Amino acid sequence: NTARFRSQLVEAGFDPIPGEAAIIPIVLGETAVAIRFSERLLERGVFVTGFGHPVVPEGSARVRVQMSAALTDEQLDRALEAFVAVGREFGLI
Repeated sequence: NTARFRSQLVEAGFDPIPGEAAIIPIVLGETAVAIRFSERLLERGVFVTGFGHPVVPEGSARVRVQMSAALTDEQLDRALEAFVAVGREFGLI
């Protein structure tokens, strides 16, 4: 699931930090953007954690996806749809 979701994020235009771990960080820039992005995803039923300064360096605020092997293809597709919709809303993709 991690590899699938990560590759689909890249195809959609996001730039997740490289890695193979179940935690997928996606840098969005400013803290306010990462927090609002996570709130909009939650409104669409997708829970991610937004992080900003001082937890991460200023200008590299991010949302962090915690992937699970228990998620179904349908759930992953729904999460990706939410990411794409919110990414477009924010002008990030």
